[in-house]
Amino acid sequence: MSNTDRSFELRGTSAWNLAELESFLDQAVIPLRLGIADRAAPLIVPLWYCYQEGTLWCATHQDAHVVRAVAEQPLCAIDISTNDVPYRGVRGAGSVDVIPERGSEWIEVLVQRYLGGTDSKLAHWLLGRREEEVALRIEPHWLTSWDFSGRMNDLKGSR
Repeated sequence: MSNTDRSFELRGTSAWNLAELESFLDQAVIPLRLGIADRAAPLIVPLWYCYQEGTLWCATHQDAHVVRAVAEQPLCAIDISTNDVPYRGVRGAGSVDVIPERGSEWIEVLVQRYLGGTDSKLAHWLLGRREEEVALRIEPHWLTSWDFSGRMNDLKGSR
């Protein structure tokens, strides 16, 4: 997959170079945590994602609270990090656009990516309401990576 269209800044403190960061985003099958501003309090929303040409794509139901919140305030924070040692990941900031006409397309991609196929009850349920899905296009302004592998390598499997 070519990522030549990316427009984000790679922060100088990044543990990984651009190719390593993009490889992590392509290969990690873990939820993206989207930090957004809500009227009551900041909100963190876990979402499945796909990285394509410098953009992060998600899908969610058209009536989800996150859709209304990003329509009012599109600036966001992004975290895609492992939950198992050694901890590592990517974080950054960007802006979110809601793209209703691409929701069906992206929920299909995400079901394949995260569930590995369409033979589960969850896949059938998600795809059964694909016409009610909207795509969230996250354009990162900047990204950086962090990697605690060096200081946590001896902890693998200890949890």
